[in-house]
Amino acid sequence: MEFLKLFEPITINRLYIINRIVMPAMALFYTGDYSLTERYRAFYRERAKGGVGLMTIGPVAIDKVGSSPFILGLFEDHQINQFLEFISELHTSTDAKISIQLMHQGRNSSEKTSGMQPIAPSAIPNPLSGEMPREMTGEDIEQVQEAYVKAALRAKAAGFDYVEILAGGSYLIGEFLSPVTNHRTDEYGGSVENRMRFGLEIITRVRNALGSEFPMGIRVSGQDFVEGGNTLAESCRFCIAAEKAGGADAINVTGGWHETNVPQVTSEVPPGAFLYLARAIKGKVGVPVFASNRLGDPELAEKALRSGAADMICWGRPLIADPELPQKVLMGRRQERVPCIGCNQGCIDAIFAGAMVSCTLNPRVGREASTEIREAEVKKRIFVAGGGPAGMEFALIASRRGHQVTLYEKGDKLGGQINLIGPLPGKGVYLEAVKSLELRLQSTEVKIKLNTPLTPEIIEAETPDLLVVATGAKPAELNIPGIDGANVISAWDVLCGDLPNIGKRVVVIGGGATGCETALLVANLGAVPAEIFSFLAYHRALDTVELRGLMYNGGRQVTIIEVAEKPAANVGISTRWALLKNLKLMGATIRTKTKIVDICDEYVRIETGDATESIPVDTVIVATGSVPVHDLAQTARFAKSEILVIGDANRIGKISDAVRAGFDSALLV
Repeated sequence: MEFLKLFEPITINRLYIINRIVMPAMALFYTGDYSLTERYRAFYRERAKGGVGLMTIGPVAIDKVGSSPFILGLFEDHQINQFLEFISELHTSTDAKISIQLMHQGRNSSEKTSGMQPIAPSAIPNPLSGEMPREMTGEDIEQVQEAYVKAALRAKAAGFDYVEILAGGSYLIGEFLSPVTNHRTDEYGGSVENRMRFGLEIITRVRNALGSEFPMGIRVSGQDFVEGGNTLAESCRFCIAAEKAGGADAINVTGGWHETNVPQVTSEVPPGAFLYLARAIKGKVGVPVFASNRLGDPELAEKALRSGAADMICWGRPLIADPELPQKVLMGRRQERVPCIGCNQGCIDAIFAGAMVSCTLNPRVGREASTEIREAEVKKRIFVAGGGPAGMEFALIASRRGHQVTLYEKGDKLGGQINLIGPLPGKGVYLEAVKSLELRLQSTEVKIKLNTPLTPEIIEAETPDLLVVATGAKPAELNIPGIDGANVISAWDVLCGDLPNIGKRVVVIGGGATGCETALLVANLGAVPAEIFSFLAYHRALDTVELRGLMYNGGRQVTIIEVAEKPAANVGISTRWALLKNLKLMGATIRTKTKIVDICDEYVRIETGDATESIPVDTVIVATGSVPVHDLAQTARFAKSEILVIGDANRIGKISDAVRAGFDSALLV
């Protein structure tokens, strides 16, 4: 496909932008005192150089009560200079236009970090933190509006090309807009017109301060996706009013609130699922509209622009994963891109945990200034045992540094345990990680030997300078009576697709990530897949109740047994709730604080507290973790080669741990 629209220039209120790619504001937590640290600068510098058209720095706090020291601040005049120098540098060295997003967190702020009680339209506790905000007075409203104006003027003085006001996403302006969080009885509450008043007054005041020729826009939630919240119709009304007020030269449309029970950015969300929100708002306004959420596939982005659904495409996490993505697409190097797989482990989960943002597949994120890939001073012959993510990443980086690398994989394909994740519901995108690493390896001189286990004999005969053991892990064994029965299988065998017969009554031993995900896969085996559901719904073959019955009934009774108090405890906060919700929808039962006593042909005995009971069963699936496989390091220890053990072979971890171990180790050899 030719990318004609994606790289077509656009002008927003006299601001010429070289292409239709936007990097939206994203919390990164790269500071502890509101300052533009070198970590921030290095992160933004790489994305600006990577070819993005409009790059948004932020969110940036307009005051202290609505923020935390972990995000950037522009609420004092002395903070102008840190941006002024950096933006001048970006303007000199890149073609990117630089935007700033101004934000007040409302009840999403925390007294624990700001030192002040949060403020909000009404005194309604934050469902995520439990903190109670103070209802804003008329004086508070005036102070916040003035803070927006002053921050916008500072942004203009700092050299920003564009100012964006965050008016959605369950933050302060969005809280005024929503009847869920706005229970006021004055002129700022009640009717839609009154609830819009606070945001529109900010937009108007900022416009008057900046002048009619300075580009500014808003970011809105297309729909709250919260019960009783704003629908798309109300969002359209607000956007129309913002345009009429003269304060919206463009409208950036995202999905719902953080507290929604509709997944927004996880891997299970179909690419382009929320494009309809931007399309609807674009049909109501006359200014450019940006589309967001799960649009990182360049072909999908091009098609969205060609369809007229939006005028620009937001690439947030895709540009975290690959800062060079625009340039790679433009130069015909798409095969080299590092995809975002929607795992959220290093980005959204990190933010919820108060940690700095990183990336599962790009170990340089947040470390751009200290992880430059340089040519090795001493070139080595290196053998890598294991073609999983750790081994592949090590081979890739070591080869780029000039080492002579041979990668041995005992199986017929690369990818290791990532291949087990691909069959899981909503996880097919994980296989793109394997494909990406394979394609990038093809651009190097790494020799790949499939179906060839690396043996001590080969090592002894070839004597490489360095042996890298990345042989991964294997399922942990359980010592339970009946564990070797004919009806007992491993979760890994299920995920590999090696078992044609799984009974109707299934017990999964282990309620961690693997156990819950495997249980969901099994529960879905007999259910109508999404594409058939869509076909039947489109043609109105069945009513809604019948369709849901087909979608949520796989014909199996699935029970998860977990000894710990919480199921899926090792799943990230941004995806755990969705996994548990999906299990509930599919009728799976989760028994926590429960252990297996023994396994028989037709039942398993379990113990919860002092009570023991039997559960009828046809198939028992064991998903109780894994253990490192590093035998090669032991058997080859007398060889003349230096030995390095990485990834799961060294310590069991996540994909991100394996990739980072491979990357960091390759930088040191």
